[in-house]
Amino acid sequence: MEKKVVLVLFALLLGGTAQGQRILDRCTLAIEMDRLGVPRQDLAAWVFIADILSSYQTHAISPKNADGSRNYGLFQFSSKYWCKSTDTYSSNHCKISCDSLLTDNIKASVDCAVLVKKMEGWTPWQAAYDKFASVEAKMTSVEDCFEVRMTNDTVRATSRMTLTEQRECLNFVDYKPEFEF
Repeated sequence: MEKKVVLVLFALLLGGTAQGQRILDRCTLAIEMDRLGVPRQDLAAWVFIADILSSYQTHAISPKNADGSRNYGLFQFSSKYWCKSTDTYSSNHCKISCDSLLTDNIKASVDCAVLVKKMEGWTPWQAAYDKFASVEAKMTSVEDCFEVRMTNDTVRATSRMTLTEQRECLNFVDYKPEFEF
């Protein structure tokens, strides 16, 4: 019995995470959200919220809330309002199943997050957003995730160049996403 448990644990360590169990880091999340069209000025807040609520885990599901609902995915969407689950009645404003918020591809989660913010502002994530807005967390930034890496063969871009100009100048080939959108 002990050998089986050790073998299973060893196989999990070697194999990484299963489909639907992706754990992101702050820069990967920021870059993918940027590619999906999330305004750059909101990225630091979204990354902070995902860190606080799900530890960047795409497969995060909360324990049942008092009303029987659960919270799903990177941004912990409530099944009572934002996604359809089999557990409880849902308004399903994002028009998706809660399971679709648990996949490795974060497009559904990001689309839902943008819709929720458009409808409710930061209110559904108020406690996490208040921490982000605090003096200590104000220093949270994701700009370092978008720095263009220079080589000896390239001309150093000046601080007067916008990120778009830097990308055009260097053909921005540094980042290769895990998923094509």
